[in-house]
Amino acid sequence: MILLKNFLIIIFLLVSTFNYSLSKLNYEMKIIGKHSDEVLGVFVNQKNTQVATCSLDETIKIWSIPAGKELCILKGHLGQVNNISFSGSDKYLASGSSDMTVRIWDVENCTQEMILQGHTDQVIGVYFSQDDDNSFIASTSFDKTIKLWDRKLGTEIKTLRGHTKQTNNVAYSYDGKQIASCSDDKTIKIWSTDLTTQSPLLTLTGHDSPILTVLYSFDSKYLASSDQNGNIKIWSIPNGELIRTIKAHDDLIQDISFAEDNKTLVSASLDKKVKLWDITTGNNIFSMDIDSEIWSVDMVSDASIIVLGCADGTVRFLTKKGGK
Repeated sequence: MILLKNFLIIIFLLVSTFNYSLSKLNYEMKIIGKHSDEVLGVFVNQKNTQVATCSLDETIKIWSIPAGKELCILKGHLGQVNNISFSGSDKYLASGSSDMTVRIWDVENCTQEMILQGHTDQVIGVYFSQDDDNSFIASTSFDKTIKLWDRKLGTEIKTLRGHTKQTNNVAYSYDGKQIASCSDDKTIKIWSTDLTTQSPLLTLTGHDSPILTVLYSFDSKYLASSDQNGNIKIWSIPNGELIRTIKAHDDLIQDISFAEDNKTLVSASLDKKVKLWDITTGNNIFSMDIDSEIWSVDMVSDASIIVLGCADGTVRFLTKKGGK
């Protein structure tokens, strides 16, 4: 009986400690505006002053941070806009759509700069190289390819092939050396940004369901990926070693994002939850229930504001109480 009592006390202390660790982070949610249909993509700029959102309603909106004021609406796509990415300088925005095009927008003037055509199915992922020259854009498509584009010339540089099913998302490493792509074929492929290299540097396996997104940490030492079964995996870069698997959500995870400390990761899911993780331990450090399925998430670099794109069309800010 004494042993059982002591065991129960230990369990109580462990649960209390866990709950306390989660309660140390406290966010307040506010709906800042909405699209007329589901919000599929969210991307915060480098300066943490603006966030772009894209939607099933075929539009892109740009909002101010931290006020959440709608700054402009970008129209031109002829189908749902699946993803968006600011350039490293924050001057441009790339978007990918079911109309099979990648489009480049001038953020300051809220105008369309160019249309990039070449994919033969809808474009699912886009990511700007994060150099200050706004040089390149990578895109993925249901046509199973990854394309690399020259922004200044408005031309396709090369097409990368290797995935056996639709490619879902793509990301540039912040050191400019790699591109990562993920696919329904349950693999991640790591590609060199060298323009003469066509074959993947690495193929990462370990997910047991379609992989929906990949993203590099700001120091380019980690790659995070998420899948249809609600799992997150953390990989060491450049060797591709699997460091950790986190059973994060009860439904698919369409989006994840790193904070500037390179260890805090945010995830959001169709299970209507947004969570923060410490990737060095795998611990959940914050969790909040939302009254809508969540398609997309990003955050400012210090994680003081989390931005959600929801299935009900709303764009929401979670702002940390007490600021930084």
